Amino acid sequence: MLGPMRRGSLILAFAWLVALVATLGSLYYSEVRLFLPCELCWYQRIFMYPQAVILGLALWRQDFAIWPYSLALSLIGGSLSGLHLLEQKFPDLFTLACKPPVPCSVEYIPQFPIPLQALIAFALIALSMGFLAREVRRAGQRG
Repeated sequence: MLGPMRRGSLILAFAWLVALVATLGSLYYSEVRLFLPCELCWYQRIFMYPQAVILGLALWRQDFAIWPYSLALSLIGGSLSGLHLLEQKFPDLFTLACKPPVPCSVEYIPQFPIPLQALIAFALIALSMGFLAREVRRAGQRG
């Protein structure tokens, strides 16, 4: 059976891996596939890209106190992803942040929309941070 700190390390590693894959995937879409990001995409990146760095540093330093910061970034970024997904599915419902040259209603991958991919990544990181918070509390009660 794994102790709380060992489980915490695994949870942190998972969250970092999700953030890293999301960041690299985002860069792949824009730099290799040449998908131009819309304004909402840029805002989502603002909340994902730092997580690839801060979660990696936290994992390296075994700093489990990172969870509230990452959770906040994930909840805000996930909310933006949800809004973006709604904008793509119901373009007449919203008119915010959809300016040229790339409107937010553009779907580059209709089968698996990019905002849905981002929402899943933010949700996985947020859930991981919830589990990490629980492990930190357990370790504090035992230590």
